[in-house]
Amino acid sequence: MDAEVVPVKALSRWLAFVLLSAFPALPALAQDIGAGYGHRGINAFAEVTAARSGQGVGYLWGGSAGTYFQGNFLGFGLRATEEPSNSTVHIFEAVAGPRLAVSFPFVRAYLEAGGGMGRSGYYNSYGSFGSSWAPAWQADAGVDHSILPRVSWRILEVGYGRIYAGPGVSPLYLSTGLALHVW
Repeated sequence: MDAEVVPVKALSRWLAFVLLSAFPALPALAQDIGAGYGHRGINAFAEVTAARSGQGVGYLWGGSAGTYFQGNFLGFGLRATEEPSNSTVHIFEAVAGPRLAVSFPFVRAYLEAGGGMGRSGYYNSYGSFGSSWAPAWQADAGVDHSILPRVSWRILEVGYGRIYAGPGVSPLYLSTGLALHVW
């Protein structure tokens, strides 16, 4: 089956969303980025992820990785998710967007939402299998806890997204992993 071509108009909408999401975060980051203390600054993360695709094929296993720039409250994140473990449906997604985080005494809660591109296998209404690239979005919420001065454990993260390939795939994600406070 030929891969669907994503219209230029749809791509430009997602690019505009990503860029417009980044601009409100930049002034906040310029004012309060610290030298790595208090979770502020540039961070990188890696997670082990389980997902359900909503296509009736069971669980998918894989991972997520990315980086985020965090101020006291407002930030901006880049994330890539890959769920290749199932024999039929595979999910690949790259998204970017705003990030909000609030510190509590023992944990830091965060919420991210991003738009970008994704690739997924899917079953259409005729039961045929296809795979293609399409616009995608993903929203994630989680909590992390500092375990070392520059390392945090992402205790639990729950995510939900949509990849508009074929009839669409709406994966639900559960993740855990580590974040490194680079700067």
